[in-house]
Amino acid sequence: MAHIRIRPNGRIQFDMHLYGCRFREGTKMMATPKNLAQAKTMLKKMNAEIDLGSFQYRDYFPKSKKVAQFEILQREKHPDREYPFFNDYANQWFYRKKGTWKNSYTDTIRNILDKYLIPEFGNTLVNEITLSQIDYFRQDLMEIMKDNEQRQLSNRRINSLLWPLISITSLAAEEFKFEYPLRRYKALKEEKAESNPMTIKEVKVFLSQVAPEWKDYFIIRFWTGMRSCEVHGLDWCHIDFAHRLIRIRQNWVNGEVCDVKTPKSRRDLKMCDTVYDAFKRLYDSSDAGTGFIFTGKHGLPLDTHFVSKKIWYPTLIKAGLKRRRAYETRHTAAVLHIAALENPIYISQMLGHSDTRLLFDVYAPYVANAARNDGNAFDQLMRNEKLI
Repeated sequence: MAHIRIRPNGRIQFDMHLYGCRFREGTKMMATPKNLAQAKTMLKKMNAEIDLGSFQYRDYFPKSKKVAQFEILQREKHPDREYPFFNDYANQWFYRKKGTWKNSYTDTIRNILDKYLIPEFGNTLVNEITLSQIDYFRQDLMEIMKDNEQRQLSNRRINSLLWPLISITSLAAEEFKFEYPLRRYKALKEEKAESNPMTIKEVKVFLSQVAPEWKDYFIIRFWTGMRSCEVHGLDWCHIDFAHRLIRIRQNWVNGEVCDVKTPKSRRDLKMCDTVYDAFKRLYDSSDAGTGFIFTGKHGLPLDTHFVSKKIWYPTLIKAGLKRRRAYETRHTAAVLHIAALENPIYISQMLGHSDTRLLFDVYAPYVANAARNDGNAFDQLMRNEKLI
């Protein structure tokens, strides 16, 4: 049972005896008649739930350090429950599924479970998770704000946080034969991703201001539209000078080599003269012409965050250009190839898209109904502008 006590400093305290242990939780409320009335209402509800066996410590004191102690005692008292607790089943689900994921994605899911889902739903039986519970949790995530009063989590990010919860609940309902509670759940409408490509003049300014040792690196990114992880995963064995091809076969993500993003991402890129010359300069200046092409400390491939913080953003500032992600080199390549009237099919293949639909959806304002020899028109455009 729970009781109300008044501490020597005049503040209200809840004193509870649960599962043979005493729990005391102080409040910031002074013992005024109004606050005492509120506390008694809360006490009445708590005692009713304790009598029914439905009391959950975290519902009343979510930030208390004693939540974990209470939940351990609660589980020891009821070891023969028909359904597992969410945290136990979630960890089993993770272990069963991780073999089908890339290591980077495995780390992402583990972080979602540990940081968001288990703290919120860990002590709930899997069959007792409700749609309303998820709706309230989702609303709490939407109300997390940055210092500038902007939302910290986008709709897309929140959807990705809740996907494991939905998958776990669905599998549990199937295996333990209870009604799936999320049939009416609808994901949040996601914001359309905004691209911010550079103009040809901005590319020219950027290349004129970037450190000389990094110029070829960015020429390759602006000319080919490769993803950061693809560029950083390039090995000299992937560069075919004889046939003038770049063979995209692996990515470098979170400090390790992994497979490409999608089957279409495994592709061969034609090297125009500018890209061919850039790789030749890099090859001639390399010590052995073997191993990873772009390396940082300890001979490991470049880290995406290092490139952004130490090279990309400082160069944008130096060049007086608007702040944008380094990933915009990919969007810039797409837009400038379209402006050069390259074949959309060629551009989609260059970017590793499954079809031309994404190209038209994202870059429709730039598409022209014309085509040239693949890669050559774009290279000629860039040469005419004297970018190199």
